[in-house]
Amino acid sequence: MAATKFKIESGVQLLARLIKKAEVENFYTDLFQPGLRSDDVVEIFGSISFSTILIDVISEALLPKQMNEKPLGVLLFNTVGQFNYTDLINTMRAKIESFKYTNEDCLIDKENILQKALSNLFILEIYDATQMYATIYNLDNILANKQSISLLIVDTLTAFYWSEQGFKISKMDSYIKNLLKMIQKVSKEYKLIFMYTRPGYFGSSKDSDNLETCEVQVSEGVNITVQLLDKNSTGVYQVNVKTVDSYYKKCFCILDNGIKWQ
Repeated sequence: MAATKFKIESGVQLLARLIKKAEVENFYTDLFQPGLRSDDVVEIFGSISFSTILIDVISEALLPKQMNEKPLGVLLFNTVGQFNYTDLINTMRAKIESFKYTNEDCLIDKENILQKALSNLFILEIYDATQMYATIYNLDNILANKQSISLLIVDTLTAFYWSEQGFKISKMDSYIKNLLKMIQKVSKEYKLIFMYTRPGYFGSSKDSDNLETCEVQVSEGVNITVQLLDKNSTGVYQVNVKTVDSYYKKCFCILDNGIKWQ
């Protein structure tokens, strides 16, 4: 008689399986082709502020362009204290004003729309490495209690690298890889889009100012790399996007209601 096989799963896997969460598809198509989906891991790096593009991503997640679309809950790890909350609120208000409502929709209190959207945003202020690891270890509990979360953003993943270095300095690539493994152990179970930032100088020495001229340099488990470049004389920023099988460029300028992609 053949032995009966049992599938053994962890508590995290059980909770993730019991939570009925819709698959995310075609998110933020202005930048990503054909759009982000559940389980995508995005690395954003560069020598300029990430705040503007993160605000636009968060705003689109919380404020779907169609009133009948379900918003995506967002969990943000703020590790460097540079995220601009005032700009986020102003951008979201401007986006709400720019929406094309039907006559019936016009009766809706736009401030109420803003407050409802913000109820799906969860921000954790993290001030040191100890808090960072404690938060990662507790991530499964956070996601189990906040079941609307579909997008996890860590700004910045490498914030506490230098404070953790002792007599033996860890390689930057190894440091990122270790943190990614810890976070993805949970994020993949909950089918999240996982996005993180790092400074342009932090990482492989093979990184190039021009991604088009180099091989794909991504950490294990990352399937999309985004490089932000400073604006040119016309005030337009360039973004280089690379995956394991494609490369393309996008440009944007900054308006009152967020980013305008070109």
